[in-house]
Amino acid sequence: MSETSKSEEQKDVSSNESDLIEDAKLEIEISKNEMIATIWLTPPKGGKMITFETVMEEFAAKGIEYGINENKIKEILNNGIFNTPVDVAFGLPPTDGKDGKIQFYFDTNRDLKPKLLEDGTVDYHNLGLVINVKKGELLAEIIPPTKGIPGMTVTGKPVKAKDGKEPRIHAGKNVVISEDGYKAFADIDGQPILYNNKLSVLPVLEIKGDVGPATGNIDFLGSVIVLGNVKSGFAIKASQDLEVYGIVEAAQIEVEGNIIIKRGIQGQGKGILKAGRDFTARYIENATVKAGNNIIISEASMHSQLFAGKDIRLEGKKGLIVGGNAKAGEKLIAKTIGSPMSTYTEIEVGINPTLKMDYQNICNKLAELETDLHKIHQALGVLQRLKEKKLLTHEKQILLDKLMLTKDSLNSQQLELKSEKQRLDLVMSHSGRAKISASNICYSGVNIIIGNASLKVRDKISHVTFYNYEGQIKFGPYEG
Repeated sequence: MSETSKSEEQKDVSSNESDLIEDAKLEIEISKNEMIATIWLTPPKGGKMITFETVMEEFAAKGIEYGINENKIKEILNNGIFNTPVDVAFGLPPTDGKDGKIQFYFDTNRDLKPKLLEDGTVDYHNLGLVINVKKGELLAEIIPPTKGIPGMTVTGKPVKAKDGKEPRIHAGKNVVISEDGYKAFADIDGQPILYNNKLSVLPVLEIKGDVGPATGNIDFLGSVIVLGNVKSGFAIKASQDLEVYGIVEAAQIEVEGNIIIKRGIQGQGKGILKAGRDFTARYIENATVKAGNNIIISEASMHSQLFAGKDIRLEGKKGLIVGGNAKAGEKLIAKTIGSPMSTYTEIEVGINPTLKMDYQNICNKLAELETDLHKIHQALGVLQRLKEKKLLTHEKQILLDKLMLTKDSLNSQQLELKSEKQRLDLVMSHSGRAKISASNICYSGVNIIIGNASLKVRDKISHVTFYNYEGQIKFGPYEG
């Protein structure tokens, strides 16, 4: 081989070797929200390693300037971490402000809880039913919201933060708001209430004597206290609570809150009392009582009609229910049910009658909506086919648009009703835990109804609890 040929061969080998030599490569990726920068190193092949300065120059070229972890970059370079994505720069997320809140200086969720005294009697005198405030008294104030703290992207762009929302005190009757809008004060002596997010102060009406010929009927926006009796033939309506210190005769009473009768009721078969929340009395005789929540009686219920959304409880020394009927959404607990004379007494628990009616109405409305939606679907199908064939007139187009709007409205109603039906399903499913209990004795002549099952008590049973087990009434030891 000639010297010229050898020289050319050596050049070719040298050229191939230089083609195989590569410096390390750097790839930089910025996340879509620009909150993270990631690097990827490809190792050198006989070439140069990337320096820290080079990385920083590339960052600057891409506009990365914030949240750079320089120590992490050096670690990657020193330890030769290749072919692995590593996050090395992080933005600062924004911190949203906290919403403001309203601090109330009175109890907005009062519960009626009479105390059982050591001698077995129930104290109805200190229930704290009515809250009174004086004119100028602070009712509520706004705790201000906090400002949001803005963030920053790795490219140095600020990220806005949301400020906390400012609450508002909605002033109703007899409430004054301070100049800065942050405090609410009572403008009169009376009772503070919070209804539909509106703060008001309502006066408490106090009747020094009886409700009768001297007063006429009472219809009051607030709470009523009657220091005497409520006479036959007269009526009381109140938007809040009612306390009667004496006896209620054959009167008509309806209040949206609680009713406390500190003595009792002699209804003469005509008295009707309705409480939106709880009802308490020492005794009930020949009257009808309805309560949204609980009925609590300390002595006895005799020949009366009782309806409670939750429980009926007969407490105190007697704790007797005899004659008439009682219906409770959840439980009835008494000491004695019925009498030795086998007086017919009907007790039913498990399903709130009001909820049952609401449930049936919802089912009927859902069936109607289903029919209407089916008809609309058929009509829309016809119109859509005409539109596809370009045969839709202007009048038909208007009809199509109206049907689409009607369809959306009906679908919305359907969703709301289905949601309410599911809620009622859940509430009514609790009837399986409904119970009727007598801590002393349940006499014959009592008809027990729990859910869809019933039982006529043939012989007296002591210390007993009745319950519905798989569609049949069973009973066992008293559970309370």
